[in-house]
Amino acid sequence: MKNGLDFFIIFNPNIPVMTKKEIVGTVLKEETMEVLREEALPRTLVLHIVDPFPGFHGDIIPESASKPDNIFFVTKKTYSWEKIIRTTNKIRKYTEFKNIDASFATVMFGKSKYFTIRVHNIPSFKDVAAVQMAFREYGGFEFHKRDRKGEKVASIKLTKFFEVNQLDDTCYKDLKREHMYYFELPEHVNWDAFKKITLSIKDTIGNRNYDVALATFFKNENVYDAVRIYKPGLKMEFLEELKSKYDQLVSEFTKINA
Repeated sequence: MKNGLDFFIIFNPNIPVMTKKEIVGTVLKEETMEVLREEALPRTLVLHIVDPFPGFHGDIIPESASKPDNIFFVTKKTYSWEKIIRTTNKIRKYTEFKNIDASFATVMFGKSKYFTIRVHNIPSFKDVAAVQMAFREYGGFEFHKRDRKGEKVASIKLTKFFEVNQLDDTCYKDLKREHMYYFELPEHVNWDAFKKITLSIKDTIGNRNYDVALATFFKNENVYDAVRIYKPGLKMEFLEELKSKYDQLVSEFTKINA
């Protein structure tokens, strides 16, 4: 009987089959950022997201709010994503920072544009300068001089690998970031349209307790826009409801602006 039950579970068509995938893409979002001073190398510009996932207002505090999980080393010039990846692998191999995860990112404060290395999984704030030094030692990176103070809203665009489980044709669960999901959109939308659509949905949906960003996936020789959802305890019914609303409004927006 046990073998028969196992067979039923494996081949039951009502249970979604998840497929692990790695996708290259981008994430576009707006966040409030501040300059790290004591934690960074002297006279260098390092940025930190003040309130990760600003659309989330629940009782569970995201891990990245209590550790340096959204650190941006501002570089003196543009470095390729390839160089960042190669240097990150060297740092993992030759230093104590075995779990750091780095991506290329641009940060815009109004018309001021900065090129950065966005780093996840730095163990503590006291290690920020040491990781900075590792990028300098193993990759020859030069850092921007500190020229900002205080907090300010920034537009951030990350270029990264997404390691996901594919839940169905257009929905994914992030394997590196807990509580994070994605679903593809039927049409392309720019950031301004995405913000308007998001605000419209949040005004009509029962649960506003989630954060979103606009993602882009490069796969199958094509480009797909997607919504990144952050929500602890997310249920598939809610993800499907959100996807349905975004699909409808994106399609309507595309027709009106065709």
